Amino acid sequence: MGWGLRDYKGRKLVGHTGEVAGFVTRVMLVPEENLGVVILTNAESDSAFDAVLYHILDSYFAGSTIDYIAAFKSLDDKNKKDADDTMAKASQSRAADSKPSLPLEKYAGDYSDLWYGRVNIKQESTGLVLNFEHTSKGIADLQHWQFDTFKAHWRDRTVEDAFVTFALKPDGSIDHFTMVAVSPLADFSFDYQDLYFTPLPPPKK
Repeated sequence: MGWGLRDYKGRKLVGHTGEVAGFVTRVMLVPEENLGVVILTNAESDSAFDAVLYHILDSYFAGSTIDYIAAFKSLDDKNKKDADDTMAKASQSRAADSKPSLPLEKYAGDYSDLWYGRVNIKQESTGLVLNFEHTSKGIADLQHWQFDTFKAHWRDRTVEDAFVTFALKPDGSIDHFTMVAVSPLADFSFDYQDLYFTPLPPPKK
């Protein structure tokens, strides 16, 4: 949908990435050098293709270089530690002894977001289950987190977990629910924060 622009060693870089489950790719163009680099990986690490990319660019520009594998690993380790610390603090500070405002069956029903469309929440023997009906891998067990917030633990573990928070009307009925990724490292494509689900009226009999 667009190109990312950056400066590197005095050259303008024009690039974009792509990703599906199992592999990530990068295209990088250096117009003034008449250079294009395409990197295809069977991994899900941005650092992997960036290490390859900058090694190629440094070699092509005949300038100084560094050990990019070590540098990106160090950065990834720091980001992971910071994310783990953030999630640990959130877990320690939550009101674990709190309970939902409503009986679980009151959260069940059909909901809709203007962008995504319809989802369904059902009460099963194991608890509440969220089903993104247009997404085959979008089935999550809703684990109570605190108050009216649940954690969507996706059955497909390639999908990033999300917090699901319900807002109530003055009469105690559900007004809407919103979502946000649990991990600070969740890929931007898991754009839960843009979703706003409101209850659909029950079907007419």
